[in-house]
Amino acid sequence: VGTSDPRLRVRILPGVKQEHPADVMRGEETQIAGFLALNPGYDGIICLPGTHCKWAHVSAGEIVSFRTFMTGELFALLSRQSVLRHSVPASGWDEGAFADAVDRVMSRPESLAASLFGLRAEALLHDLDGTAARSRLSGLLIGAELAAAKPYWLGQQVALLGDTAIAAPYRAALMAQSVPVTLADAERMTLEGLKAAQAKEETT
Repeated sequence: VGTSDPRLRVRILPGVKQEHPADVMRGEETQIAGFLALNPGYDGIICLPGTHCKWAHVSAGEIVSFRTFMTGELFALLSRQSVLRHSVPASGWDEGAFADAVDRVMSRPESLAASLFGLRAEALLHDLDGTAARSRLSGLLIGAELAAAKPYWLGQQVALLGDTAIAAPYRAALMAQSVPVTLADAERMTLEGLKAAQAKEETT
């Protein structure tokens, strides 16, 4: 990409693709590069919570493999456009309800769909508190994600790159599984990744 201003040089970073299983990154790789620039020699798992959460295995300065989970998008769709919209408010947090839901679905991930409707049924029959319902919905979805991503985090150290509010539930869920977790600010990692890319370009 060019520009008419001679003082500027614009470049677009290409992203990352994985053939099997099919997956793509478009931006998260820059955050990973930033984390590695600040933590040279890091060997472990990097998790990037968000609309589409990424789990990446990093070793020797490279992404070995990664998987994407649509957990954030599922939460938005279920809480705003499904029958659960009548039971789940726009805000509120109950740490105990979240933790219980994570434990429930991690022990029985096949029960996810039934547990989701259970939120609506409990609201109708037992006046389930909206804050508890919202927290349980988050716990059920994140718990199902952790159950599926277990080959990534089991026995590993995990770096969480993300906004504190988004990363905090993941941190709580992982720490409940005795997983050592490091938090890093996503915005700073992005800037550090861009700086690392620029430095690499200037040396080539």
